[in-house]
Amino acid sequence: MNIEVKEKRLYDACLEGDAETLQALMKEDKLSLARVTLSSSFNQTPLHIASMLGHFEFAKSLLSYKPDFAGCVDSQGRSALHLASANGYANIIELLLKYDQKMCQFCDEDGRTPLHLAIIKGQHESVRELIKVSKEPNQERTMLHLCVKHNRLDVLILVLESGDRDLSNIKLDDNGNTTLHCATALQRMQIIQYLVKCRSQVEVNSLNEKGLTALDIIEEMPRDVKSKEIREFLISAGILRAKEIEAAIATGQLVPGAAATDHSSKLTRMWKAVKYAPIFHEEVEKKDKTVLVAASVIAAMAYTAAISPPGGVASMDAAEFSPSPSQPISPLDGVAEFSDDPYYSSYYLPPGGSLLAYFWPGLNRAFWISNTIAFMAALTVIFLFVSGATLKKRIIVLLIRGGMWVTLTAMTTAYVCAVVATSPESEKSVKNPYTYNKTILAIVLGLFAWMGMIITSIAIAAYPSIRSLVIKITKLKAKRNKINNDDAPAIASPSTTHIV
Repeated sequence: MNIEVKEKRLYDACLEGDAETLQALMKEDKLSLARVTLSSSFNQTPLHIASMLGHFEFAKSLLSYKPDFAGCVDSQGRSALHLASANGYANIIELLLKYDQKMCQFCDEDGRTPLHLAIIKGQHESVRELIKVSKEPNQERTMLHLCVKHNRLDVLILVLESGDRDLSNIKLDDNGNTTLHCATALQRMQIIQYLVKCRSQVEVNSLNEKGLTALDIIEEMPRDVKSKEIREFLISAGILRAKEIEAAIATGQLVPGAAATDHSSKLTRMWKAVKYAPIFHEEVEKKDKTVLVAASVIAAMAYTAAISPPGGVASMDAAEFSPSPSQPISPLDGVAEFSDDPYYSSYYLPPGGSLLAYFWPGLNRAFWISNTIAFMAALTVIFLFVSGATLKKRIIVLLIRGGMWVTLTAMTTAYVCAVVATSPESEKSVKNPYTYNKTILAIVLGLFAWMGMIITSIAIAAYPSIRSLVIKITKLKAKRNKINNDDAPAIASPSTTHIV
């Protein structure tokens, strides 16, 4: 029987896991495996194929005839142990380790050991067997990093629970990132939930070499649905930002050594969840777009009110039925000429003239002042957005907020003037047109309430700055008083004399 026929029979036996055919070949020629291996055109040994397909008995027979197959590698630098580990055949792994345990540390052309492949493929049982004998440098860091990178939560749990020491907070890279940092950066939601909820040993507020917590990392990433979900979860779990930790340490709420662990009460966590909820803490980009749209709409409203004021304007033929300008009626003061008929009065109304300006000059001035302020303030806000000014500067943000406050207040005032001007005639007194009904009074009271809310908002926004300024001034005064006291000459106390 020539070598090609033997090779074909051996290859078929490998595919089928036929140990009897292998035994028959070895009885015919005890050098069959050696000859086939030397002359084979395949880059894998029969043991590679058996390990890949999970033929335990066939692999056992092969190793009994040729034990050195356990140390052979293919063209990709992978041994039979690599293939068995990647495919999850724990019984074959245990068998191969009995013949050549050193292959557990052997790396293929991609630098991966059998343990690495088992973790990448998520082979839980393979990892369990290989952990017992694998002792490579930085093995714990590598295993955890691969679990997070390839999103293998079940393997991660096995690695964390099988170690002799707690691996929850070890640094996985030179940047000082822990498992939680890496899981957050890769947006592994299930792993993050497990580390935060189920691993009490995890220091959820630990800082990496850049001084960032897990919450800082997710907030620096592009905004999408998944990152938003992770951010909300971290906040609800009580995880802090780096600047919040520094502030808590500065105020004595946290001890520097204990800043990494969250000891906040359940009530505190609930308050943080409400405080940082998306409805109260929207993304900057979304908020900026909303303010720009609001300013544009208000500017359009003010422009529309300018060309079409409350009450409308006089038509083209209004002047034909009005007294001529030679009559002693001023077209500017809006004074009406009353005839004997109490229900008839004539006005000089030029085409396009505002009816509100002639009938209610005082209210007209209030309306135009408010409308103009709203229009100009809205244009100012739009200009700040389109001028390219960076919104990260505090002065620009304050200008935009102030502009919107002025815009909304002025627009509210203009609205009240318009409502008063267009209220039904029956609701006004003929002798005193500035006497309003209860509806108008309610609107005016609402305006004052609005002004109160604006003032309160400004006070709340300015409180931190004022408080900080007061604290600085107080400290400066105390420092000066201390210096003055130190510089003052000491008054010698009179010595006690005894008269004998």
